[in-house]
Amino acid sequence: MLEKPVHILVVGHDPLLREEWEAAIEGLPARRVLVTHVSGFAHAEDLARNRQPELVCVELNANVQDLRLFAKELYRTVPGTVLAGLFREDQLGGRESDATVLIDYVRAGIQDFLRRPLSSTELRQLLERLFIQRIGLQGAVGTVASFVSNKGGVGKSTLAVNAAAALARRYPDQVLLIDASLQLGVCALMLDVVPKTTIVDAVREKTRLDETMLRQLAVRHECGLYVLAAPANAIDASEVDEESVYRVLNLARRAFSFVVVDTFPMLDSTVMAVLDVTDLGFIVMQGTAPSVVGMVKFLPMLKGLGFGEERQRLVLNWNHRNFSGNLKLTDIEQQLDRELDYVFPYQKGVLIAANTGKPYILGTHRYFGFGREMETLIDDIALLRVGRAGEPSRNRIAEVDAPRAAPLTGETIP
Repeated sequence: MLEKPVHILVVGHDPLLREEWEAAIEGLPARRVLVTHVSGFAHAEDLARNRQPELVCVELNANVQDLRLFAKELYRTVPGTVLAGLFREDQLGGRESDATVLIDYVRAGIQDFLRRPLSSTELRQLLERLFIQRIGLQGAVGTVASFVSNKGGVGKSTLAVNAAAALARRYPDQVLLIDASLQLGVCALMLDVVPKTTIVDAVREKTRLDETMLRQLAVRHECGLYVLAAPANAIDASEVDEESVYRVLNLARRAFSFVVVDTFPMLDSTVMAVLDVTDLGFIVMQGTAPSVVGMVKFLPMLKGLGFGEERQRLVLNWNHRNFSGNLKLTDIEQQLDRELDYVFPYQKGVLIAANTGKPYILGTHRYFGFGREMETLIDDIALLRVGRAGEPSRNRIAEVDAPRAAPLTGETIP
């Protein structure tokens, strides 16, 4: 089972809360949590709506009626979340009134309690209960697969479009492709669709946006794929921020079985928001020295941000012809100190398809070379959807470097 970060929203005015949470989290054994702190209910409602936290912890010094209204709105906008109360024993007014006060909080919507100062042990126990609940709810949300790179021109968008189209062929009307490459998005162009609405329209409708409206804002391709296009220009792109990305992605995975995201080749706040929600990230690189060196630096950064290897798939895309001095797969893996999960051979037809707006994978090319590798990749995504972590194809080196590798490319290798 791939472990995604647990999102926790903490609501309270006490400045000591942040230090207590940091200390408690340090004592957790091998569990990734992302904590956001806010001081009031109004801001907390907006953040919860956008980020869909699994756990919301409220400092129990607020008016019970205000807490009740907040809990009602929280459960409406974030189904399945857990609302816990943070309390000090001296807040309960003595042992005689403990039960009465706790019952009032429970009636207001509190489902669990954490004692202050926070204990790593109690927090771990709460997260374990939450994690069990989360496993039971996983079938209710779609799988998010993102295509990421630290360098442009490596074929990331081409792979994202082909993967989304291939998934849609298997699961018509259940796949959404989101072009989150806000400055340079080309997914609509590669599909030869002219969108009347983009991700910016979804952001502008944030107060009314729901699963139904999201489907209406996306453009349907003839293969059964829905596309939420990138902004038309840089000015519009500036309206899409981190919170907007959280909101759109969390709605998307409730409206579609699969969500494929193409990202901008830069590790900014919006890309990090995408990674937080991602179940499986395909990290794309070229077989050139600059790309390999950049990836050696990029992978530790992802791990440091909590996007661990269990959610990563390394993708090598040969989007150029073979040439004298070309890097070997064994050399690349040695530099990365990692096995490559997918190796896409050069295929001129992929470039032609991108220029004509007809995804290569939708042709009759599924059983060799690029097409075969893409089918294996979407098997990985589809298996994750049914509750089993798909095992990526391994040991591609023997297959691609072998003397009979030339026919896989569709080209004659000199």
